[in-house]
Amino acid sequence: MKKKNLMKQIKEMEDKARQDVVVAAPAQKAEKEDSNKVDLDSWFFLRSKQIPGHHMKEIIEADFRGRGLSGFETIEDFDKGLESYGVKIK
Repeated sequence: MKKKNLMKQIKEMEDKARQDVVVAAPAQKAEKEDSNKVDLDSWFFLRSKQIPGHHMKEIIEADFRGRGLSGFETIEDFDKGLESYGVKIK
C-alpha cells in the first residue's frame, strides 16, 4: 500500500516539475523577442565582405536551420552560428 502511495507522490512531483518548465520557457522567449532582430538576408549582406567567397549563402542558411536558428535572429546569434559553421569573423 505504501509503495502505491509513494508512486503517486512521485508522479505528482514530476507533473509539477514539468509544468514549471513549460511555464518558464515562454518567459525566456519573450525576453529574446525584445532584442534587435534581423532577417538572414540582411545579416548576410552586412557580413558578406568578411565571409570568404566560396561559402555560399544557401549552404550557410541550411547549416543555420540545422542548428536551430530561424530566418529571423539577432546579429550576434547569426555570428555565433557562422562561427559554429567554421568561419570566424573579426
